Amino acid sequence: MLKVARDLAGFTAGQGEQLRRALGAKRAAEEIERFYSAFLDGAQSKGVEQTIAGAVFDTLRAFGGYSFPKSHAAAFAVLVYQSAWLKRYHPQAFYAALLNNQPMGFWSPAVIVNDARRHSIKVLPVEVNLSADRCRLEGKNIRLGYNYIKGLGEGAAAKIMVAKEEGNFHTLLDFCKRTQLPRHLVEHLILAGAMDAWGKTRRKLIWELGKLSYREGEFDLVFAEDDLNFPTVTPFEIMGIEYEMMGMSLRNHLMSMYCSYLGKRGILDSARLERCMENTEVQAAGLVVVHQAPPTAKGHHFITLEDEFGFINVVVRPDIYARYRKVWRETPLLIVEGRVQKTRTGDQSRGSTSGSTR
Repeated sequence: MLKVARDLAGFTAGQGEQLRRALGAKRAAEEIERFYSAFLDGAQSKGVEQTIAGAVFDTLRAFGGYSFPKSHAAAFAVLVYQSAWLKRYHPQAFYAALLNNQPMGFWSPAVIVNDARRHSIKVLPVEVNLSADRCRLEGKNIRLGYNYIKGLGEGAAAKIMVAKEEGNFHTLLDFCKRTQLPRHLVEHLILAGAMDAWGKTRRKLIWELGKLSYREGEFDLVFAEDDLNFPTVTPFEIMGIEYEMMGMSLRNHLMSMYCSYLGKRGILDSARLERCMENTEVQAAGLVVVHQAPPTAKGHHFITLEDEFGFINVVVRPDIYARYRKVWRETPLLIVEGRVQKTRTGDQSRGSTSGSTR
């Protein structure tokens, strides 16, 4: 950027540095405009057409929104190499570390867990007799920690772990009396499946919790079990509750529940899309996990969809985005139709679709 300002518009080193600082300022738009006339005048004095100089300046303005120095790029390159090495040779520790340091980047914990599953690494649920305050390795698997339970902070997790030192928890009453956790946090643990190992349904445990009195100093009142038949919970309901309590579900990917519906209609998953030829007109579907709109993309949006097999990269033209703006922004599951484009790097290919939505 500094070289462009120098060679195209005749900026001095000092002017170039001032422009660079303006691009990174909090009120960048206002700061940059101070250099617009000087840039065009300098370019004109070097024989550059004003339209070309204006287009170059617009590109610099957009680039400034996410640019960084070479030293930053070099530091990132080292981190990328180290991360790739860890993922290749110590994948369990790599995924556990990512899960323990959220939020970071734009991949959600749910996407990280799905990626671990695709690499044959099992992520185990929170379990009151096995979990710790944070995610940890359990053999070749990863055990989720209490840090993934909604509202359960470090203090509450510490209470559980201290109480656990006396031995395993065997019943809901035993857990409540020894931990003295607030009722709503116990409910969150139940709904997240942390007490499934006791062999009772989550609805039954929630019912029992409503009858318990476990504050210190209260009598141990034990009520007879009610002979109630609770309605069966559907997989969709369980998955929805788990997402609410943990931000993820360790069950099959949400898109797997639509395989039959999509297959009958010829709508592709990511694995089948990968096998499609260039320029094939297709329909594909997935869960929205990333939405990007870089300032230099001239109004194009980039959506990443996920299913149980991998990712689908969708390039959305400005007119299509404008027509379906509300859908792109608010709909978690999408069916897209468009034309397959592929880029090849070595032996790896990556497919994407671009076009309209339904």
